Amino acid sequence: METISTEETMMLRNADKLHQAMESLENAIKYSRTSEYQGIGLEFKAVLQAAVVQNFSLTFNVCQQMIRHQLVNLRGTGFVEGHAPDAVLRKAFAEGLIDDLDRWLEYLDCEHLTHSSTIPLRTFEKSASFLTDAGQLLQTCVRRENNERRKAA
Repeated sequence: METISTEETMMLRNADKLHQAMESLENAIKYSRTSEYQGIGLEFKAVLQAAVVQNFSLTFNVCQQMIRHQLVNLRGTGFVEGHAPDAVLRKAFAEGLIDDLDRWLEYLDCEHLTHSSTIPLRTFEKSASFLTDAGQLLQTCVRRENNERRKAA
């Protein structure tokens, strides 16, 4: 019977959290593209947009956790400890965890807007492309973890 290390357990937990967050975001985005959504009043549209933004925020935070975990595994705790989120994203880009730094920095800006803006329409509009990029991050991290597991075996 193969034992799973603490790092592998953490990665699986993060992957599961990210998958669940992405699924929730995807459901909210799907509904916002239906004809039913087009026919609802502005108040209900605002509620749905807020749901998309909340799911965006949750998913983005889980992505940041996953990125930090991967960078710690690659380079050690000091590589990310005490660094601002934009610096961590730059490191993630340099390590090949994300493939478009500018988009991820936009997502970071959107994440900051969700806490200060009364109408976070920009975040709502970026959510679909973010969902795609979050999925790519998840695949990259899982693939790397599987490669590390094979090397260790």
